[in-house]
Amino acid sequence: MDISDHPLHKFFYPESVALIGASANPVKPSYNLIGNQLKLGYQGRMYPVHPTEKEILGLKVYPSVGSIEETVDLAVITVPHVQAPRILQECIEKGIRRVILVAGGFSETGEKGRKVQQRMLELVRKNGVRALGPNALSPINPRHHFAISFHSIDRLKTGGLSLIFQSGLYEPRLRWMFSAFNLHLNKLLDLGNKMDLNEVDALSYLVFDPLTRVIGLHLESIEGEGRQFLDLIRQASDLGKRVVVLKSGRTEEGAKAAASHTGVMVQGNDRVLDRLLKQCGAIRAYTVEEFFDLARALERFGTLTLKGDRIAVATLPGGEAVIMTDLVQQEGMKMARANQSTINKLKSISPPWEISANPFDLGVALQFNNSISVYETLVAALSEDENIDALHLQIPEQILFLPREQFEMFHRAPALGKPLALWVAGVESGTYENLQWLEDQGIPVFPSPEKAIRALSALHQLSKYGP
Repeated sequence: MDISDHPLHKFFYPESVALIGASANPVKPSYNLIGNQLKLGYQGRMYPVHPTEKEILGLKVYPSVGSIEETVDLAVITVPHVQAPRILQECIEKGIRRVILVAGGFSETGEKGRKVQQRMLELVRKNGVRALGPNALSPINPRHHFAISFHSIDRLKTGGLSLIFQSGLYEPRLRWMFSAFNLHLNKLLDLGNKMDLNEVDALSYLVFDPLTRVIGLHLESIEGEGRQFLDLIRQASDLGKRVVVLKSGRTEEGAKAAASHTGVMVQGNDRVLDRLLKQCGAIRAYTVEEFFDLARALERFGTLTLKGDRIAVATLPGGEAVIMTDLVQQEGMKMARANQSTINKLKSISPPWEISANPFDLGVALQFNNSISVYETLVAALSEDENIDALHLQIPEQILFLPREQFEMFHRAPALGKPLALWVAGVESGTYENLQWLEDQGIPVFPSPEKAIRALSALHQLSKYGP
């Protein structure tokens, strides 16, 4: 299908946008509606709308939607909820066919709010308008240099990960996502209350988006047709795309909390949903942290698959290697049995006594050898071993300051089709240039061994469903 015809396409690629409620006051969140586009280099036409402002960041401000000279591609309505229905009507009268309703205060507030939201829905459907929200703040599209957010965004890294949220779960984490966490983003969409556009609409766009390799999906409820929702996840898997799902409202109390947040009562048995998602080839995340970790890692692994379940482990503390051995098995994988050739190669960097090839004790090896020679020998030997499917290696923080060319040795494993998960204790990849460079090359780096093992486990599970 030609996704440029999809209703969501112009939300991500608007050539013109009306920013209704934008502010000239730098301390107000709506100031960044204009500021972000200017910093990111958005090339489209922007029309700030405010009844009293005259100019914002050098741009002419319009007193109303109707006073804009053209009919814009997209309207972002950030006024308070009591004004939103009136502004929506003005956008429709102007001929605008795509709107984002940022304000909350509708279905999540009770019967009165639900009635107002229902009237807005009838209004958009009667007039052929598509709407995100209410209670939504997005989209973000790095390749179009476009980001609707109340947070200041200075730079976005492009990648193959597209994220769908039902609420602003990501919003307080934006600075972290694009700095310390080193996220490489394709597109981000916030659905909010899902008055009109919902998760099925989002999936039907991103599954066929050639720039999307991984889809991270956060839901409190499923509003679209359930069978179509699952069919789209299955199609994504058939196309070789990875899907990570964080579904909240899993408990009775959680469902009530979701209803108070977005005004939709969560329906259905969570165990059944869990089983159906796995059958369709999706990975289920159970915490916010796991959701972000897995989505980022699967995007960084690129097209690599885990052809088997045999993992090679190397850590600095020997005691940690024992813990990792347990974790590998708990995650449904097994410790690889290195062949004799690998064992012989590792003897050159081993201490004067015999040590295990897997897990390999980096701590004692580094006491007797140069760190670079240890890692060069280790990575080469493990990567070339036909009994090993993936590598899980710890690196000490002190070697992160070495010249970048020293890190090229880590490419050997991915070049031979074997995923490599690196970890540095307590260190996020975005805090060191060499770690950022490794991730730019498709080698994920984690702050803990557990996160690295979980990522390999997810890759192992998804490899069963790939084309």
